Amino acid sequence: MSEEEQPDSPKRQKAFDLLASVAVFARKNGIALNDPTLVDSFMAAAAPRLREALADPALIHGSRVERLFEATVLSLGHFKLLKTEDVGRVHAAETLRAPDFRIVLDDGGQWLVEVKNVRRTDPSRQELRMSRKYLESVQAYADAVGTPLKLAIYWSAWRFWSVISPERFRTRSGGLRVSMQEAMLASEFERLGEKLIMTKPPLRLVLSAATDVPRSVSDEGLPNFMIASARIYSRDVELTDPKDRKLAQVFLFHGEWKVEEPIALTEGDKIVGVEFVANPVEPTHQGWEGIGFASRIFSSFYAEQTIDGDQVIQLDGEPAPDWFAPLANWDFKNSKLPLFLGVIQPSHGP
Repeated sequence: MSEEEQPDSPKRQKAFDLLASVAVFARKNGIALNDPTLVDSFMAAAAPRLREALADPALIHGSRVERLFEATVLSLGHFKLLKTEDVGRVHAAETLRAPDFRIVLDDGGQWLVEVKNVRRTDPSRQELRMSRKYLESVQAYADAVGTPLKLAIYWSAWRFWSVISPERFRTRSGGLRVSMQEAMLASEFERLGEKLIMTKPPLRLVLSAATDVPRSVSDEGLPNFMIASARIYSRDVELTDPKDRKLAQVFLFHGEWKVEEPIALTEGDKIVGVEFVANPVEPTHQGWEGIGFASRIFSSFYAEQTIDGDQVIQLDGEPAPDWFAPLANWDFKNSKLPLFLGVIQPSHGP
């Protein structure tokens, strides 16, 4: 292969953030950037701080939830711009704290969003408290740039998100106190595309066996075959449109219905496939059944990428912008996947 024919090597992203950290360290310690000892000195100083950070559960879980919020907003798809706000230097006449994100909404309005994780095991004691000093520091930043402040709260025991205006829950001392129930009633998350999704059960996945290779059922009842096709059904109607199939697949794998043990499909002594059936855990028998809030469905997917048991194994997971964005223009008339979308409006309490 000639030099002209060689493919371009992939471009490596420049380490701006790392260089900035090194520059701060070098200046603080009086080391020139071209000093050959700088890298080793920086690594030696960074190692214990990194180990300390990795051993801090509150920091790890809080950082993961910040990234979960970002990925959830990207997946819901109702925004014009989403930007990390709390990066870079802030020079101000008073002490300010930059909130985590800036969001430009579909209608052109803007929010500054501070993300909080409430991680309590007792499901009956879900409450967020914030000190006056902390709340005033983020509010002062929002006031300085003329943008409304919102709190995005992740109630991790329930995998619920709520987005609230903090002024509704200020205490007499100037801090903040809000329960999960109060936050859910006041939540403005629907402006970012949050929806309660309902459909008609059951959802079914049928994996058909290839007929040109051996297939059998073991003495223990376990099917042994190669998959020839995968068909998805809503009740008894096969879903053939790619958008219908994609969303039904999301519901099957990450929704809140229970997927039963696989059912072997046989003809005589030959296996022809297996069937997986998803139904509501507690059906209402009213026809339409809730399969989950969009954000909860996505949170389950994100947890599979970032959580192992009770341990965080990654901070960043992949967003899924192709999942819920199509709901904004869903073809309710022609789709074979019946959908009922609920939008929860915030209450206008005191």
